[in-house]
Amino acid sequence: MATSLERSVDRAILARTGALVVCCAAVLTTAFVGAVSLAGGHAVGAESRLQFYVLAGAVAFVGSLLVLEESRHDAQRVIGGSVVAGVAGLLLVGLASEGVLYTLAEPRTVLSSSLFVYLTAAALLVSGLGYWSIRNWKLLGRRLPSDGL
Repeated sequence: MATSLERSVDRAILARTGALVVCCAAVLTTAFVGAVSLAGGHAVGAESRLQFYVLAGAVAFVGSLLVLEESRHDAQRVIGGSVVAGVAGLLLVGLASEGVLYTLAEPRTVLSSSLFVYLTAAALLVSGLGYWSIRNWKLLGRRLPSDGL
């Protein structure tokens, strides 16, 4: 078995983690395609779907509020985390939906573009960095000792 920092790598955990990162990258890729669609003026009728995106953001807000309220976090972190989850839900559902609709309407334009490969690569990088950040968030909050630099 391969080792990393003197810990054995469990292939089942690696497969689950890899699947999670790939799924997140797929969702982010569709969201990035949606952003390109909106920026390019290809999202025809997006304003008629906005109410559903706002509803998704509200569901994410209330869901995270309920989950975080049961945690041991203080009230400020609960409401802050819920606001972030609500805005993220609104943006992710909205942009990903627009990305799917644009891909269905113009599959050759989207999938044959080199931009699609760049967006997929960016989404994979963001997913990997997000996974690492969540797993190591305590390290990110620590201050490095100042040594006069």
